[in-house]
Amino acid sequence: IFSASLDNTIRQWDPYDLACIRVFEEYRSEVSCMTFAGLSKKLVTGHDDGSVRLWDLDTGSTVNLHEPERGHGNTVACVCVVERNGGDEQLVATGGFDGRVAVWDVRKTRHSRPHLMTAWEAHQGSEILSIVAYGGMNG
Repeated sequence: IFSASLDNTIRQWDPYDLACIRVFEEYRSEVSCMTFAGLSKKLVTGHDDGSVRLWDLDTGSTVNLHEPERGHGNTVACVCVVERNGGDEQLVATGGFDGRVAVWDVRKTRHSRPHLMTAWEAHQGSEILSIVAYGGMNG
């Protein structure tokens, strides 16, 4: 179980005794949404500055994804993960208060780094509050 707070921390909780096992500090911007990528064991967070971060739970390191010209110009309100082919394909879809949906390829390989695949204005003039994707999502 993970929780994020206005104190700029993400806390990991033991689901049985409810003890706080780990605390991650966020220094750049407020966490506005998060989800877990099960196969890759990464936490994915959206932020009020339009960025998306991938948290490595083993090391605590992060990869920051932020392309305000093409991605999100302000708060990322929702995030979901699609992992296919045993984790060989890892996509993250985000929705923002700017009405845009963005799809990110979050694989890190020898030949590629996580990056924005595509983004579009899905709800002109209206905030996106929720997003869901399924295994058939294409880039």
